[in-house]
Amino acid sequence: MSAQGLPAHILALFTPRPPPQHLPPQVVKPPPPFTGCAEFVEFFSSDPAPPKDLWESPLERKARRHTEKVQAHKDSQKESIEKYDPHKDANASGDPFRTLFVGRISYDTTEKKIKREFEVFGAIKKVRMIYDLKGKPRGYGFIEFEHERDLKNAYKQGDGKKIDGRRVMVDVERGRTVEGWLPRRLGGGRGPGRLGKPSKKKQKKLAATIEAAEEKEHQEKKERKKEKEEKKDKEKDRERSSEKKAEKPKEEKKDRGEKDKKEDRGREKDRGEKDRGDKDRGDKDRGDKEEKRERKRDRSRSRDRDRDEGRKKKSRRDD
Repeated sequence: MSAQGLPAHILALFTPRPPPQHLPPQVVKPPPPFTGCAEFVEFFSSDPAPPKDLWESPLERKARRHTEKVQAHKDSQKESIEKYDPHKDANASGDPFRTLFVGRISYDTTEKKIKREFEVFGAIKKVRMIYDLKGKPRGYGFIEFEHERDLKNAYKQGDGKKIDGRRVMVDVERGRTVEGWLPRRLGGGRGPGRLGKPSKKKQKKLAATIEAAEEKEHQEKKERKKEKEEKKDKEKDRERSSEKKAEKPKEEKKDRGEKDKKEDRGREKDRGEKDRGDKDRGDKDRGDKEEKRERKRDRSRSRDRDRDEGRKKKSRRDD
C-alpha cells in the first residue's frame, strides 16, 4: 500500500524516529580499600553520656492521665467511705424498718404524686425526694409508713408500678438496716450499675467469644449425640446377641423336631411302601389264581363243547 494521498498529520505518524545517541561504555572503577577506625579512637571524648530525654507518646500520655484520674477517684472514695455514717445523717430520720426505698422515678414526678400512688398500701407518715446541690431531682426517694405491715405490702406489690410513664423499683432501706452497706456513689448498691456502650473492638471481641462458646456448645452437643448413639448401638447389639443366644436352643429344638418329623415321615413312607408292596403282591397272587381258574374253566368249557359236537356227529351218522 502506498501512502500517497494521505494528509500530513497522518503521514507524520509514519515518519521514522531519529537514531539513538551513541554513548561510550561505562567504566567500573574499583572501590577504595576499607580501613579501620582504631586510628581515630584517640579523638573521642571520655566524658559520660548525657541523660536521655524521655519522650511520651500521645497514647502513653492518655493512659497516664487515666490512671492518675482513677487513682485520685479511689483516694477520694476511700476518704468518703471512712466518713460515711448513715446513722449520723440529719436528713435520714424516722424508723428505718418502716421506710421504703423507691428508685427509677421520673424527674417530673412530685412527692404528692408518689404519696397518692403508694397510699393504696397503707397510711404514709412521710415522703422525701432526694435532690442534688442545684435542686434537680436524683430519681429516687424514701417513703415512711406508719405500720410495718404496710411496708411489707408495698414491698411485695409496689415493685414495677408505673408512675408518669416509668416503672419504679422498690426496695427496703438498707443504709441503716444492713451492716456495711454502701450506696452506689461509694461503689456499693445492688446490680451492675451504669454500664456505658462498649467500643467496637470490645463488641467484636464479645461477638467472637460468644461465637466460640456457641461453637463449643454445638460440638459438645454433637459429641453427646454421638456417644448416645454409640451407647444405643451397643445396647442393641447386646440385645441382639442375647436374643440370638436365647433363640439358638429354640432353633436347635426346632431342627431336632424337624429332623424327627422327617425321620418319622421317612419311616411312614417306608412302611407305606412295604404295605403297598405287600398289597400289590397279594393282588398279583389273587390275579394269577383267578387267571388260572378262568383258564381251567375255559378248558373245561372247550372240552364240553368238543364232547357235545362229537355226540352230535355220532347221532347224525347213525341216522
